[in-house]
Amino acid sequence: TSANLLQGKWQSTDDKTNFLVFEGTLRKETAGGTDKWDEEPFVLSDHCENDLNLKDEIKPEKDRYISCKQSDLCWYILKVDKETLSLSYMGRGNTLNYQRAK
Repeated sequence: TSANLLQGKWQSTDDKTNFLVFEGTLRKETAGGTDKWDEEPFVLSDHCENDLNLKDEIKPEKDRYISCKQSDLCWYILKVDKETLSLSYMGRGNTLNYQRAK
């Protein structure tokens, strides 16, 4: 399932200092080579659950949306498998590509 495949540490293919970690229901991100991590809970569901994207008319798809209510962000999972993760940022529609970090 998407939920299981999402878990773990991912490295951006565009910015090698950008890492994304999913641990249980916690999303962590760091960039710029610092030891500082932004952490917040996330929800995996069939639509965006953050306020900003709540009214968007999006076709529901099971476990395809990652919502962070605190920062009011939402991403759509374009692809996730053992080695790659592609997310579409719902605010701008840009694609973020990651590979499983070793």
